[in-house]
Amino acid sequence: MTNYISTTKTGSKADPAIESPVATKTQPGVAPEASEADLESCINTRRAELIFKLTEFRASMHLDSVEAGDKIKARLSELSHIVKEGVVDGWANLGDTVKRKLRAWLSDSEKQLATPVKSGQS
Repeated sequence: MTNYISTTKTGSKADPAIESPVATKTQPGVAPEASEADLESCINTRRAELIFKLTEFRASMHLDSVEAGDKIKARLSELSHIVKEGVVDGWANLGDTVKRKLRAWLSDSEKQLATPVKSGQS
């Protein structure tokens, strides 16, 4: 039996977990603290890395790659929820709880980047 995964979208809505990141809401002339700017940069970089890895997994037809891609998609969805709920007034005004969640997400998401993409079929 061949597992086939379509890599094209046909009339489906974009997945909110992999849509473009939330734009920053800082006011002109007001620079955010360095730690929040660094955190935002790290989050956006990791998010882009995971999206790239997800596209690699989707191109593979191996069952393990499908499962790894699902885990990445869940991780991206988790980030989407954290940002949606915690980054209300922009990255310059993050609370300590949100900072902790985002830093934990960064460290946890590193595992998905280390997962190799398998080619072939299962």
